[in-house]
Amino acid sequence: MARAMARQWETISRYRRYWLSAFIILPACSAGLMLDQVLADRLPLWLEIPTLIIFSMLFAWISAGFWTALVGFILLMSGRTDTAPGSPELRLAEPLPQNKVAILMPIYNEEVERVAAGLQATFKSLQRAGALAHFEFFLLSDTRNPDVWLREELVWSALCESLDAFGKIHYRRRPVNNKAKSGNVADFCRRWGRAYEYMVVLDADSVMNGETLYRMLEMMEGNPQVGIIQTQPVAVNRETLYARLQQFAQHLYGPIFSAGLRFWQLGDGHYIGHNAILRTAPFTEYCALPVLPGRPPLGGPLLSHDFVEAALMAKNGWEVWFVPSLSGSYEEVPPTLIDDLKRDRRWAQGNLQHLRLLAGEGLRSAHRFLFINGAMSFLAAPLWGLFLILGALGSLHWAGGGNDDTVVPFHWGSSIDPLPFWLFGVTAVLLLSPKWMAVLWVARQPGRRQQFGGLFHLILSMLVESLFSVLMAPIRMAFHSQFVIQTLMGKGVRWGAQVRGDQETSWSVALRFFGWCSALGLVLAVALYPFLGFWHFVWLVPILGGLVAAVPLGAWTSRPGLGRWARQQRLFVIPEEVIVPEELQSLDSDSVAYLPHIEGDAFVQVVVDPRFNAIHSALQRNRTGLWPRAASLCHKALEEGPQQLSNRERNILLSDRNSMLSLHRAVWSMNDRERLTAWGVESDDQDLINQAGQ
Repeated sequence: MARAMARQWETISRYRRYWLSAFIILPACSAGLMLDQVLADRLPLWLEIPTLIIFSMLFAWISAGFWTALVGFILLMSGRTDTAPGSPELRLAEPLPQNKVAILMPIYNEEVERVAAGLQATFKSLQRAGALAHFEFFLLSDTRNPDVWLREELVWSALCESLDAFGKIHYRRRPVNNKAKSGNVADFCRRWGRAYEYMVVLDADSVMNGETLYRMLEMMEGNPQVGIIQTQPVAVNRETLYARLQQFAQHLYGPIFSAGLRFWQLGDGHYIGHNAILRTAPFTEYCALPVLPGRPPLGGPLLSHDFVEAALMAKNGWEVWFVPSLSGSYEEVPPTLIDDLKRDRRWAQGNLQHLRLLAGEGLRSAHRFLFINGAMSFLAAPLWGLFLILGALGSLHWAGGGNDDTVVPFHWGSSIDPLPFWLFGVTAVLLLSPKWMAVLWVARQPGRRQQFGGLFHLILSMLVESLFSVLMAPIRMAFHSQFVIQTLMGKGVRWGAQVRGDQETSWSVALRFFGWCSALGLVLAVALYPFLGFWHFVWLVPILGGLVAAVPLGAWTSRPGLGRWARQQRLFVIPEEVIVPEELQSLDSDSVAYLPHIEGDAFVQVVVDPRFNAIHSALQRNRTGLWPRAASLCHKALEEGPQQLSNRERNILLSDRNSMLSLHRAVWSMNDRERLTAWGVESDDQDLINQAGQ
């Protein structure tokens, strides 16, 4: 029965994708023919042909976004939920008592207090939902910084003690963090995966509602053919102006795009790597990531894993569903334009690697399209830049009198060729109409539009956000082009720790990061104006203006003060700020006030403090292979003092239980007052000495 239902949605999705392909290809070809009428006999072939090809590709790409938004808009306006046969929402089943869910939170040098607060919020939400019996939590650390690592252990212990959750919240740190997050999750699957029917993967800044988690479990229990169910996490909690712009845009425009994406995908959905539930056994069996032949960055380990894991799951017969109707799924966005671009740098390399998988045997067409679309998110930038360069060359050709007997397009006078304006208008409609669709959908719901600050402030916020988007688009184009070129030239990047809290970009940092961008805009403006003339130049003003404004935009939009001022003016308001969910309320810093405070050197404290030493040692193993090296480092620490140990040497000692226990006993057995003082121990600390002896 389940397989028959699945065949129904596959038939439906096939016809829908035929229509989508037609909607993308036919308008792109038509627009290309219109442009060809403008360029014919006015440009040499070496300019005309690449201009037409690039324009058609870019037009097709933005068409895909427009039709996705339009379908989503129609669905939402009609009040219908797209529940095709086989949709997991249609079949819910009460979970079997023995079926457990592991909630995984991979972390890497994170702000530990924020991680603990998010985990605690999700834990308590499950408690309120009465569903905690089915769930256990795993903090999976890849942290390399010894101070952060030790902080994680103390926070985990305090969190378990506060929630009475020993045995429900687990902590594990990998000694070797190969393959980053995907390797971290894979390590869990190998070690503990057999004990859990399902797993929910979170990011370090994720928070989820307990009822939503339980509903996802019910869907998986009622749909044994489903391998992954992905929610749509919404952005919350940031205060910088840049982050507030991103939050507002996601909340306003996201629903229509999500509904449309679900319409086209059905059971061939995507996975974004977090805030999703996965069936553990098939994920473990089928989703091991391939290592691409050749050298990084285009070869070697995959930097972006999530789309590939969804494709591998579907390739082996399992369904992947995107269910945007599941609310109560939250994340946080990068606080500044710089942090967002740094994340994009990693995504650019990972998404370009996906193009090498297109020819993979057995992949479903929907996932091949996702690979192409993901790569186009970055390839569109250099293509757009190349199109502008070709356009500028064409304008110079016209301005130079290359075709004196023809009508000059874009010329402001009696011989106006209307086709360029038609093309510009159609392109503007494709890009901007989804914003107005989203406003119309919200406006017809009185309660919801109040959650965006009221209709007037909703429209004003949309217009201001659109202005910022126009100004930032050339900046992204410049940086994304740089990222693509760097990747193709063999310059790779590693996935590092991300900035989670609000922070400001100083003017000096903005100048260092964006200065070349502003300089490029100024140079192009000065160089092009004399050759293009006023009306040709006007078409480039939004692009050149965005480049020139890169430095002030990077600095100003990073200001939390400006973000708070905008909220006071009811600009960029999101629903979660009007009616704050309980899970987000509990993220307040007071909720983790019980967490321990480390003063000074954490390594010294874990050696000296009996309770801290016991917690840490209990989490380690006796690593006999390390012992000769560890014994030498113990001697160095005791003779020369802990300050002489590098982070790498500290990590070696911290990874071995025998070393930490031996150091603890040795320090408290010292008679030399000078050496005791080096470890922060006074000879009259009799209580601690007694504890250590016990």
